[in-house]
Parts: sequence; C-alpha cells; structure tokens
Amino acid sequence: MTIVRKLVAAAALLAAGAASAATFTWTDIQLASGNPVVSGGVTLTTTNAGGSIGFIGAGLYAGLWLGGSNTGGTYTLGFSQNITSIEIEFDALSSTGQGNPESLSGFATNLGGATVSYLDQGGTSFAGNTVTSQVNDGQGTISFTGSAFNIFSFAHSQGQQNGFVIERITINTADTNNVPEPAGLALLGLALVGLSAKRRRAA
Repeated sequence: MTIVRKLVAAAALLAAGAASAATFTWTDIQLASGNPVVSGGVTLTTTNAGGSIGFIGAGLYAGLWLGGSNTGGTYTLGFSQNITSIEIEFDALSSTGQGNPESLSGFATNLGGATVSYLDQGGTSFAGNTVTSQVNDGQGTISFTGSAFNIFSFAHSQGQQNGFVIERITINTADTNNVPEPAGLALLGLALVGLSAKRRRAA
C-alpha cells in the first residue's frame, strides 16, 4: 500500500471513530457504588458546594444521597462527553420534621440557566422551576433537553430535613458524526496533496 493510500485509510478510520448519539443510564445501585461512576464509557462525576454527597447501597432508598448532613448546597453533575438531554429520577425529598420542606431549584448547564420539565411521582409540587416536597417521601423526575452541554447543576434547599436520593440518571449523548475530527482532516489533506503531487509526476 502506498503512503498516500495509507494516509487516506487512516483519515477514514478517524472519521469513522466519531461518536454517535446514544442513551446511557445509571441505576440506583450504580449511583451508590461511588463517585465518579461510569456507564457505557461515559463518566459521571458529582461535585458539591455546600451540602454533602453520600451513597446508599441497598433498600428502598438506594442511590446517590445528597444533603445527608442536614445542610443545603449546590450540586453539579459533570459528564465526560457532551450530552443533549438528561433525566433525573429521585425520591426521599422530605417536608416532615422541623424547618422548611426540601426543594430543588436553580437548574443550569454550563451554557446557562435551564428550564426543566417535571413529572410528579408522589407528594411534590412544581412551580416557577422549583420542585418542593409536600410529604415525607416526595418523588419525581426532572428532565431537560438543549444544545450540547456537559454539566448540569441545581440548588438543594434542605432545612432540617434528611436529604434526598437520586435513584436514576439517563442521558443522551451528542452526535458528533457530522463534525470532522481535526486530525482526520489533517491526514486527509496531506493525502490529497500527496495524490496531486503523484499525478503531476506521472504527467
């Protein structure tokens, strides 16, 4: 195989290696296994400013436990690939005991504020882009779809409650097949230059 053909073949392989859109899910047991955690080659890393991060490995409230130290905070879910949508299912958002009920608000991506869609699965209300618990075990699903992003964050107001648990996160990754890889473009350009030079010599 000539050098030119090798370069063309390498460029084609790089272009084919671009990532296609795909759906990945972290279950309650996966989320409880540690931080960061990987699903299908995508790494999810959870960070906090205030509040606390914990893990419940089994039982009714298995999953990623946020706010277990009875303090609110801001939590950030970071992904190793760009994504176009996220769905977060949670439970144990509480309104019993002393103080105000727990709530989730201030949703944002690395591109700015995010207006989410919400499904109440028991004992929560949704108003003004804020989820608030009405019972001891508020449950629901938050979802957002937008331009490619790799960070999703939210504020958790906890009061004197016990924190809540994320039991599932589902994402759709961004389709990058239509975006040529820089290295692939460089190799393809070099191959075309070589091919042109070869033709001139043969003429």
